Amino acid sequence: STVKDHSIFTKLTVHWEKEYFKDMRDLNVLPPDILTRVTEYVDEIIAFVQKIIENGFAYESNGSVYFDTPKFATCEHHDYAKLVPEAVGDAAALADGEGALASEG
Repeated sequence: STVKDHSIFTKLTVHWEKEYFKDMRDLNVLPPDILTRVTEYVDEIIAFVQKIIENGFAYESNGSVYFDTPKFATCEHHDYAKLVPEAVGDAAALADGEGALASEG
């Protein structure tokens, strides 16, 4: 089904955004100079994800989109694990990082 009234998302996010900034004020954290809301970029995100799928680096399954890490790993000049280079090829580290998504049961 498709949501026709997107105001329900705006109301929810505005509520929690106000709560968050109230907490930050209470903690004496300065507010940001620029605020970027992901909800304002949904069309761009959809287009970006669609391009990743078209390029063969992601796939749809059961209504979700997953990044194809093995396919990405075959590309020259790309390293999926560049933040933790020693974890490349470490199945246990991958399973730990992916959590329940990587488990069979």
